[in-house]
Amino acid sequence: MTDDPHAWERFYLTHSKDGAKGHDVGAFKDRHYLRKVFGELCDADARASPETFRSPLTPETLRNVDEANAVDVLELGCGVGNSVYPLLRANLDMRVVAVDCSPTAVAALRANPEFDSRRVRAHVVDASASGSMRECVEDESMDAVTAVFFLSALTANGLRHATEEIARVLRPNGVFLFRDYARGDVKSDGSSQFVPGEPVDGDGKVYRRPDGTLAVFFDADDLNAAFRSVGLEGACEIVTHSVTNRKLGVTIDREFVQGRFVKGRFVKPGEAT
Repeated sequence: MTDDPHAWERFYLTHSKDGAKGHDVGAFKDRHYLRKVFGELCDADARASPETFRSPLTPETLRNVDEANAVDVLELGCGVGNSVYPLLRANLDMRVVAVDCSPTAVAALRANPEFDSRRVRAHVVDASASGSMRECVEDESMDAVTAVFFLSALTANGLRHATEEIARVLRPNGVFLFRDYARGDVKSDGSSQFVPGEPVDGDGKVYRRPDGTLAVFFDADDLNAAFRSVGLEGACEIVTHSVTNRKLGVTIDREFVQGRFVKGRFVKPGEAT
């Protein structure tokens, strides 16, 4: 089993509405629920009322980021911005470095009318590769790293490389926030009609979709161990949502794993605390 970043480029090209790079791409819905899930990144009003819709941004009417309140975020697997833009709407003092392995996705993110170069830097990066972001993200420069259904696209080696980079770029006390697929979800049950593709590992944790992309379902304990191995401390939780499949006319309960991990300050031997 190997990482195949080209599979995601094919995915986004397939979902490009006119079949061309850099144009409108319809793959996922905007993730407005992140105002609640990642509430600590949002402004006070969004934290107090996360269900309140935030209108799309108009960059030319916006003030500059307030440096005293700036929040620097790295978004892994940004796609076309379905997570980036809802979060930016919820905090005008947020700056995002957005990375994805698909040139088509990154071009679409940049082409979005909400794109504001004061608030967003976007790079084509395969974050599953060792040292992948060293050229675009400095050591200990991020207050937070976010990943929404990104980890599940990675092999075990890819996950290890990504966690090493997360630990490298986070400032001391910076946070890693994520949501992804959980083991036990209906789609991880090999007997279910909803399995995403062909099993890869034989135990219902990893599937390969027909388009070549991976779908990995995680045990919380496995993720806890992976993040703690690079100095991130925190915990995962399982969340359940009812989702209606309109095509099949059925409602199913989905299980997802989400977590919050904090980077502690590493003290070198002999260094004063």
